[in-house]
Amino acid sequence: MALTLSTSAPDQSALVRPTDQYDPNGIAHATNVGTPADTKADRATAKLAYAKFVQDVKFATAVGDSAGPTEFPVSGSGIAYADD
Repeated sequence: MALTLSTSAPDQSALVRPTDQYDPNGIAHATNVGTPADTKADRATAKLAYAKFVQDVKFATAVGDSAGPTEFPVSGSGIAYADD
């Protein structure tokens, strides 16, 4: 899975990797440039990875754990962000 954010929309191509659940994630605008037919399945996988990230952030915040995730992880997301 190798999703890339759309360069046709300037607002999307400049997105950086999300650091909390309120940051835009760009999943809806990501496309699989290697195999475009796999884009839909890759987006679903990225959405699941993002849901886990949000759950981990919320849990870490609720229990006061400073060791929670600092940003949406590279593994599982498959999206290349501008700051990668």
